[in-house]
This record gives sequence, C-alpha cells and structure tokens, in this order.
Amino acid sequence: MFKMTRQKLKLVRAKLDPLFKILLHGLTQMFIAFDQLLNVWLFPFSWNTWADETFSSRCGRLQHRYPYKIFGFIVDLLFYFQNNDLEHCRRAYEKEKTRYHFPPDMREPK
Repeated sequence: MFKMTRQKLKLVRAKLDPLFKILLHGLTQMFIAFDQLLNVWLFPFSWNTWADETFSSRCGRLQHRYPYKIFGFIVDLLFYFQNNDLEHCRRAYEKEKTRYHFPPDMREPK
C-alpha cells in the first residue's frame, strides 16, 4: 500500500497549488469572456450594449428598469452560493466601474 507522510503531502500540495491557481484564473477569464459575449448576443441592437460589459454588470447597472430587474434577480439567484446574498449583479457593476477585470497595471488607482 502506498502511504504518504505529511511532509510528502505538503511538498505535493506546494507543487500543485500554483497549477490550481493558474487553472482557476484561466477558467474565470473564459467565463467572463462568455458573459460579455452573452451580453452582446442578447441585446445586439441596444444603445445600452457595450462589448466589454458582462451581463451581470449590465443587470446591476440597469436594475431600476425592466426587464433587467427580472434578469438581475435570476442571475442573483444563480450566483447565490458565492456570498449567500442576492447582490451578485450589484457587485459585478461595482467591479466593472473599478476595471476589476483588467490586468492590474491597467486598473483605476484606488
């Protein structure tokens, strides 16, 4: 039987941690790209459509208007597991305003 000591387990984890972070970063970027594409696909002929904005952010920005109230509520329900609240769209809009999805050197200074 193969038995791993704690020291070996720590070494393996130390080697795999950066790989998981890279994988998570890549998957997050792909999801954001899909979300931006979804935003443009759903509303291609609207003056409120911007290619660099995610659908979640759009729902947060236009949450005072229909149908975005309904869309925003549905998106908030889908992402309830993230923070156990219904504020996903508002947070996405706040992140969009600070250019959170840009590379760090291109973000607005705080």
